[in-house]
Amino acid sequence: MSEWSIGGKGILTPDKFVKKASILVSDGIIDKIDGRSSFSIEVDGIIIPGLINSHDHLLGTYHPKVGNGPYENWLPWDNDLKSSPIYEERQQIENRDLYLLGGYRNLLSGVTTVSDHIPHFVNEPFIDILPVKALKNYALAHAVVSFALAWGDGITLEYQKAAKEQIPFITHSGEGFDDETRHDIDTLERLGALGEYTVLIHGIAFNEHDIKRIKKAGASVVWCGDSNMYMFNRTANVKLMIEHGVNVCIGTDSPMSGGENLLYEIKFDRKLYKKLFGQELSDETIVKMITVNPSHAFKLHDHGAIKPGNVADFIVISRMEDNPYSAVVNAQLEDIALVVINGKPMYGDSSYKKLFDHNKVKYQEIILRNRHKLVVGDLLGLLRRISKAVGYKKEFPFIPVEFDI
Repeated sequence: MSEWSIGGKGILTPDKFVKKASILVSDGIIDKIDGRSSFSIEVDGIIIPGLINSHDHLLGTYHPKVGNGPYENWLPWDNDLKSSPIYEERQQIENRDLYLLGGYRNLLSGVTTVSDHIPHFVNEPFIDILPVKALKNYALAHAVVSFALAWGDGITLEYQKAAKEQIPFITHSGEGFDDETRHDIDTLERLGALGEYTVLIHGIAFNEHDIKRIKKAGASVVWCGDSNMYMFNRTANVKLMIEHGVNVCIGTDSPMSGGENLLYEIKFDRKLYKKLFGQELSDETIVKMITVNPSHAFKLHDHGAIKPGNVADFIVISRMEDNPYSAVVNAQLEDIALVVINGKPMYGDSSYKKLFDHNKVKYQEIILRNRHKLVVGDLLGLLRRISKAVGYKKEFPFIPVEFDI
């Protein structure tokens, strides 16, 4: 049996903040709160559930953004993307390396689970090599409109599969302003695909009637504020969704249209909410939108919270503030002191070498913004392979580590 414990300034569960508490980890599961093991570490920070990025396209991980919006819907942006020099450059890189790049982009920002919205045959060869967990069990459609990409077996059959297997049915919806997109909720209802397993990405076009139906059905919505503003110069009416009790999550989308990483995204979305609605979106609400809310949306019932019986996915943030929720939302990349997935350290400060060694985790030493870090796998080799493929030293703002070629 693999067992160890960790204690710190406090645990943000995230429903409450427990001061000076510890977690006992046993075989990848949270055994108990305030339990101790013969191998125990103390951290100078707060422990929170592993973050969940509710929308990404890992194969599309690259930089910089591409587009000349605002657009009417996703299709003209996709046309601009596919005809751009940046896309041509990205095409020189192996799919395996793009997936790894997306995995590390998420890991370094404290993400332990990511929803990679793409057909299973595309991501299945790569999921098990990622340094983070990617959602495996889901049904999907690319979008609701007739001009969507041909992902899955059709909206009705995919939702029926989701209901039978109790897994999420994920689709882009309300992503634009054309006449067809504005009626996405009508279409989903007609096809029998608006229900408790439905996860709707973007929702820019949703009106109050749509939002009421989404709430009644028990569906969830994923907000990608940065991507929405970049592509459409508009975003979803998140304030109205929250007021009606819709389960709202936050996702980054691909960095070719969206936020650099989840830490960047939550700061962007908080500012955007204040600008659009004239009110503050509380940091507590934001933290739940990247932990417990997506665990509900994606039927990850043993994720998203720190409690006995849940998977041992959690992170340590070294930033300290009077409000622990604000410490999470204000955290920078260098403040992610430790990332634990399935009870094993995957990334963290070099001071945690003994924890990596105790769990027999092989690591690489890196320097991120003058901080010495440890990370699983071969991140430096990945960055060198990408640079070789594109013909110059390719650097990414979401992986600001030192490397040579």
